[in-house]
Amino acid sequence: MGTFLTFALDEGGALVHVDDVAKGMKCGCHCPHCDAPLYAKNAGQIREHHFAHAHGHECEGAYESSLHLLAKEVLQEAGRIMLPQSNSGTFPSGLVRIHNVEVEKWDEHYGFRPDVEGIMDNGERLLIEFLVSHKVDGKKRQTIVDNHLKCIEIDINYQALDRAELKEFLTVSTEDRKWIAPMPLAPKKAGGSFSYGRNSLYEKTRDVLKEVFDKGTLLIHPFQYSFSHKDQTFDLRKLGYDVCKVNTKYRGFKSDLLLYRSQKENKGYISLNIRGRRRSDVYKRPKGLRIIDVVLGYDTASDGIKKRFESSDLASNFGTIVYYFGFKK
Repeated sequence: MGTFLTFALDEGGALVHVDDVAKGMKCGCHCPHCDAPLYAKNAGQIREHHFAHAHGHECEGAYESSLHLLAKEVLQEAGRIMLPQSNSGTFPSGLVRIHNVEVEKWDEHYGFRPDVEGIMDNGERLLIEFLVSHKVDGKKRQTIVDNHLKCIEIDINYQALDRAELKEFLTVSTEDRKWIAPMPLAPKKAGGSFSYGRNSLYEKTRDVLKEVFDKGTLLIHPFQYSFSHKDQTFDLRKLGYDVCKVNTKYRGFKSDLLLYRSQKENKGYISLNIRGRRRSDVYKRPKGLRIIDVVLGYDTASDGIKKRFESSDLASNFGTIVYYFGFKK
C-alpha cells in the first residue's frame, strides 16, 4: 500500500474511508489537514482508490493528519494498548486494557490536551501521544516529567493508513513507543561501545550530489543486480523529480537528500543517504518511501568526490556501492 489518501472527513466531521462514500464531489468530504473539498476516486479497478484535492489543490499534510486521526479512533475502539518494555517496577509493560477512553480531552489541572487518555486495570491514568510530525516537547513534556505522569509516545510514521494494520501495531507490537517520563537507568554492561560520530566526508558527498541534481539530474540503476530485470538507467528529472531537500524528514525517516515530484499527485518520495556501511536488512521505513544508499568504501578519497559524481550517474564504482530499497521491478 502506498501513500494515497484513503481516509477523509465527511460533512459531519467523521473519519470515512474512500470506498464508503459516493463517487467524485458527491462524497461531500474535506481534507483533515487544510479543510479543502475532496474528490473521491473510487470507481476504477486499476489504481488504488483514494481522495484527491479538488481543483488540483496541493496539501502535504493530508496523509499525516488522516493517519493521526485514524490512530486515535482505532485505539479508542480497541480499548487496549501494548506498552513498551520496562526496566522498572514502577512502569507497567505488556498488553493492558484501558477504560473510559477519551480523545483530545483538555486537562484543566495540567493545562494540555493528550491525544488519548484512559484508565488501566490498576486504576492508574494512562496518556498516549501519537508522533507523526512533531514530538512531545517543550512545556508539555516538562509537565509530564515533573508530575511523573504515565504517558507513552508512539511513532506511527512507519504505519500504513489502514485500520486493521494500525490496530495490530497498537495492540500486538512493542516497537516505536517509549515512556515520556524517564525510567530509572538500567546498569551499564562493561565494555560498552561508543559512537564515532558522522564523517565529514558524508556531508561533502551529500552536498556534491545536491549540486549535481540542482544543475541537471541524477541517473539511478535500481535493477542493476537483478537477474530477472535487465539493467536500465533512469533519469530522475525525466521521471518528474524536481525537488531535492537537504536533511529532511519524511514521516519520521531522516534523509540526507529527499527527492520528490512536486507537480505529480503521486510524489514518489526517494530518500538518498550517504553511509559508511551497508544498512541492515532489518530496518523500518515509512510506507511508500524508496531508499537509495550510497556507501563510501575505504578507498574513497575526499578530493575525488566531485569528479566521481560529475557525470550525475549513481553507479557503483571507484569504491562506491549504491543500494536500492523499495523499488518495484
